[in-house]
Amino acid sequence: MDRREAIRRTSLLLGGAISSSALAGVLSGCQATANVDWTPVLLDQEQARMLESIADCMLPATDTPGALDVGVPAFVDLMLKEAYNSEEQARFTEGLQSLTETCQEKHQKPFHNCSVAEQTALLTQLENESDSSPSFIRMAKELTLLGYFTSETIMNDVLNYNPVPGKYEGCVEASAETMVGVDNNIF
Repeated sequence: MDRREAIRRTSLLLGGAISSSALAGVLSGCQATANVDWTPVLLDQEQARMLESIADCMLPATDTPGALDVGVPAFVDLMLKEAYNSEEQARFTEGLQSLTETCQEKHQKPFHNCSVAEQTALLTQLENESDSSPSFIRMAKELTLLGYFTSETIMNDVLNYNPVPGKYEGCVEASAETMVGVDNNIF
């Protein structure tokens, strides 16, 4: 599977909608790294910890690697910094802040200290409340899925990525026997 196929499948998972910012970032070469001990480039440490919890809640490790195993939070942070404009960055950080406040009101503890059931309920509530415009939760889901499915580990070990166009064999002798299905009367 090539990168375009991965993007196509990811956009199908997202209902056919993928933002131009996310698409531009992936096509320019941003990719998730396997290192989860990362230094945020846009978010602060608390927001980064919350982003890790969100990504882990969306794609936990099972018999396949989870979002944290392939470095999705660092990917999301880098994509936000490099591929999104300041308005989109502000929408994302404001969404993190709103989720922090909602979590404190409902559970009196930070999001990353909540149970998986509590985290899932909060994220589901956010999605149900979001309007049709690109919301924080939609951006988070989009970037998490994009980072996950375009990571080297997932492409090679889970999706069995086979690079296109494949193996190169130069200087191959072209004869009538090797040209099966080719009209020999063209010369």
